[in-house]
Amino acid sequence: MKRYRLNDPNTLLGILNKLQNIPVNQPGTELSYLIESPKIENGLAKSTHIKLTPLGGEIGKPELVVAILKENKVELKIKLLNPFQNDLFDVTEITIEPLARSTKRASLSGIQAQNIQIAENVQIATILSLYGKTSIITQTINKFQNHLERTLTAHNYFIKKINVGFFYSTTNPLLEQISQTKTPFFLRDSHKKIIYIERTFFNPKNKMQQREIDATFHNYLVNNIKSVLIVPLFTNKNMLIGYVEISSNTPNLGNPDLSENIESNNGISALLAFIESSSEDFIFNMEFAYVKEWQPISEKETIRDLSEDGRGVGIYYSGEDVSEKYPAGSKISFQISINNQVYTFFGNLKGWKKPKPDFSKGIIGTKIHSCDIPNGIELVQRYASNIIQGAL
Repeated sequence: MKRYRLNDPNTLLGILNKLQNIPVNQPGTELSYLIESPKIENGLAKSTHIKLTPLGGEIGKPELVVAILKENKVELKIKLLNPFQNDLFDVTEITIEPLARSTKRASLSGIQAQNIQIAENVQIATILSLYGKTSIITQTINKFQNHLERTLTAHNYFIKKINVGFFYSTTNPLLEQISQTKTPFFLRDSHKKIIYIERTFFNPKNKMQQREIDATFHNYLVNNIKSVLIVPLFTNKNMLIGYVEISSNTPNLGNPDLSENIESNNGISALLAFIESSSEDFIFNMEFAYVKEWQPISEKETIRDLSEDGRGVGIYYSGEDVSEKYPAGSKISFQISINNQVYTFFGNLKGWKKPKPDFSKGIIGTKIHSCDIPNGIELVQRYASNIIQGAL
């Protein structure tokens, strides 16, 4: 079994249930705990919570705890949810690692990737600067905006408008500053002039003149916008290209979690995580629409491993080395036969690993973003989760 880094809430919950009554330790200290009451909190972004009971002594402020099982070491990254409740934690990530290199891998025998093809990465930033919003890009934007609005509305947000813009054409002082700081901006209440400035959120008072800030508030009020969230958009190579602007006729986007407890688990962190995850798929879809030519590189290869969210797929590769022509960020497609039906997956190439001296095959790392059959990614995710939990 390889080293797995997991963050899907359902997978985390299954692992945490198995770790109950097994002591976990805080590295570098003599503090140890028991895990209790693991549960999933549903919201815009699901999260997994636990309570830690210290086995003697104080609880401290653990950010990482470790369990040693018969064959595996399990590391839990945790975050205190409430400074006034020192035993309640959000589990943000679990890493499972074999204690010895000889530990048996989680078997993925019989799963093969077929008809693997690759295409050069599309420079979407160049296309936007040269041609602006083409009809293809406009269609992709509309689908993205509709997805955001439907999902946010279903989770008790009151949305007036969602706008996707690009920095190449902006003359707005606020947007110009956001493009320089590359950080999100959240105006919670334009009437009361309340701005969220925690974490790395943009504070206009540090970068803009007061008359520009006043003009920004006035413009929002004239257009009956009481709150607005602006989140930067990046390509898969971390190049800033634009922003998502979400506006509402009510303060705090009309959402009770943002209004009553913005730092809660369903507050601003969940909202940002949802937008950023959705934006990755959006950027991919824009780039994918401009792929002109696919190059076949292998008819059939064995899948090495899967991430628990069904999107990360490692594939053994025995073909010709084409990594110089197709670096990370290139587009990749392959097919997997599931229940006698062929699913075609499309995604980004994450990287190449050359063969080790004692092994004839290299490894292709991929992240899939779409499938020609809607439930394809869900099926792969379910299979991967069962494999990973079964390896504990």
